[in-house]
Amino acid sequence: MSHLLLRHALIVLVTAALVGGCSSKKSRSLDELGEQQVEQLYNKGKRALDVGNYSFAIDYYRALEANYPYGDFTEQAKLDMLFAFDKLGQVDNAVEAADNFIKLYPTHKNVDYAYYMKGVASFEKKQNRFDRFIKGGEKQVRDPQPYRDSEEAFEELLKRYPNSIYAEDARQRIVYIRNALAERELAVANFYYDNQTYVAALNRCKTIVYEYETTPSVEGALLLMEKTYLEMGMQDLAESTHKILVANFPDYQAEPFKAKKKSIFSRLNPFK
Repeated sequence: MSHLLLRHALIVLVTAALVGGCSSKKSRSLDELGEQQVEQLYNKGKRALDVGNYSFAIDYYRALEANYPYGDFTEQAKLDMLFAFDKLGQVDNAVEAADNFIKLYPTHKNVDYAYYMKGVASFEKKQNRFDRFIKGGEKQVRDPQPYRDSEEAFEELLKRYPNSIYAEDARQRIVYIRNALAERELAVANFYYDNQTYVAALNRCKTIVYEYETTPSVEGALLLMEKTYLEMGMQDLAESTHKILVANFPDYQAEPFKAKKKSIFSRLNPFK
């Protein structure tokens, strides 16, 4: 090969190397810029979240999801939105977002937070019209389904992640939920009793005794069962219920109830 051809070949190789190097450098710069944009977008959402501008935070996080569907910042944004939805009272959105995160990232290091927030969000669901009617819609007569959904989410959290940092709070919330559900049953039972729908009242009381046996409402349920049996003319059952009441609640000192004047419902009771 002549010196002229060799020199030309070297120039071509050097030029190609320089062009490739510039292209690689340009590519890295674009990647770094993209990463900075992701981080900046997330930080804007996080700042909005920290100061309580939850709607703005959600807008930033959704923009992040749309433009950068993958990556650590996007995953964290999805978790942050659970908190924002809950704070805005958008319970359905919070629960849906939690379910989606669990499906997308079942092994994520922070998926326990999604289970936890799903349970927390369900607390905020509104009571139904029936609950608003009974005694003015007090807490203990609210729609039970949100509490049951919440309990299910917390139970799943404890089953899968018993050592989660949210586990102890979940356990305490389950106790609260079960107490609240039992209180609701007792409130409805009293409603039925006051309206002389005695069989329905008894069924509610039995639900408390058998399904919520560790709650404080058991005492009230047994007491109401005793009263109801008397109103139905079932003296033997009333006395046996009173014995169970005293045996399980030694501090209870009241004498057995005496039957009131028989109502038409008692007179028509087929079990009398």
